[in-house]
Parts: sequence; structure tokens; C-alpha cells
Amino acid sequence: MMENKGRILFTGMSADTAGRYEPGLVDAGFDVMLESDTDRAVSFLKEQGFQAIVSGYPLVTGQLGGILEALRGKDSPNYGTGLVLLAQRKRLRAAAGLVGRGVNKALSIEEGPTVLRIVIERLVETAQPMALRLPLAIEVSAISGREHFEWTTDNLSGGGMLIGTPDPPKVGNAFRFSLALPEGDVEGDAIVVRHTFEGREPIDGFGARFLGFQGDGQSRLLRFLREAGKLDT
Repeated sequence: MMENKGRILFTGMSADTAGRYEPGLVDAGFDVMLESDTDRAVSFLKEQGFQAIVSGYPLVTGQLGGILEALRGKDSPNYGTGLVLLAQRKRLRAAAGLVGRGVNKALSIEEGPTVLRIVIERLVETAQPMALRLPLAIEVSAISGREHFEWTTDNLSGGGMLIGTPDPPKVGNAFRFSLALPEGDVEGDAIVVRHTFEGREPIDGFGARFLGFQGDGQSRLLRFLREAGKLDT
């Protein structure tokens, strides 16, 4: 069974344009969603979490600002999600000028689908988790439902976590988790992306990347991390 790497949202372009890139991303394990209407896409970004956003460029005046506001808002479920702009070659310099100002990467629309796939895979790689001041008790259940685990972590970020255990699951295993935050449990799905290096890292165990959250779980987790002083406001 192929690893589900999460959802990619395409917007600001035609179905034909997005269709050039979809097969390669699907083959790589991503789910692809197209919402050509950028205003409706902004509404999705305020309510649903995605692993990356791919937008056509240029957009109607004000629409890119709307996307950035939805992505970078304090309680956005997509806080930290990567944004890639696809522009015609003659517009690429202008698009590239936005990199570092809310945009992660600008590509020519003439580039092949493989280039975009590689860029997105790099964007969604697990960020180095940030240690929390207080340990979090994390309850993890295997998605298969046949095994139940009780783990703890004190190394958590908006994109993933490190869990200490002498018997880590195999890399590629997906599981459902519940984070016992002071304000209430945050639930979602994650996947094991690596094992830690014994003697070279503070814990023995594994690193996991979040695939998705239930309800407003991601925004509540990000709010908790900010209040703990681990994310910029």
C-alpha cells in the first residue's frame, strides 16, 4: 500500500494546466484537489489543511494576498504550508521576487511535472521538530485497529513529532494519534518517516509527519505551540 502523503491544492489555473501535474503527484502518493476559483480556494484554506498549495501567477489583484493571509494567519490550519507559484516564463522573474515573502518557490509553467513533484516533496519533508517546554502525553492508535500504543513526546512541531520508544514502528507505517493538550485532545493521522540515530539524538525512537487533523485540530495545535513560545506569531 502506497504511503498517503496528504493533499495538494491547485488554484488559479485551468483544469488542463493542473492535469499536466496531477498524475505524477498521484503516483508519488499525494491527493490532488483543484479549485480554479481562487476566492473559493481561500475559503478552503481557512477551513482545511493541505500539504502544499500550487497557484497560477499572476492572479487577479488582491487574490494572492488573500491566499497568503489564509496561509499565514495566526490560527490557519495551513500555517507553514508551502506555496508554489506557476508562472509563464516571461512572468517568472516577478513571481520569483515573491519568494521569501510568503511564497516558497516560483517555477516556470513550461517546466515538466517531475520538477514540481520534486519541489513539493521537498516542501513537505518533516521539519526539524522543536522541543516543547512541557512534555506532552501522546496516545497513538494504529490505523489497523489491531494494536494500541501509549507513547510520550517532548519534541513537537506543527508538521510532525519525535516519539521515544525502544520498539519503533517501521518507516512508512501510518497511524492515528491523539495529542493530550491542556485545552483538549487533538486527533489526526501521521506516518513514520524515519528512525532516530542511537547515541546521536536525545531520544531513541522515531520521527513522524502529520498527514491530517480532525476538525480544527491543526489550528489548536499551532495555537498551543505559539503560546509555548515555539512558533513566531
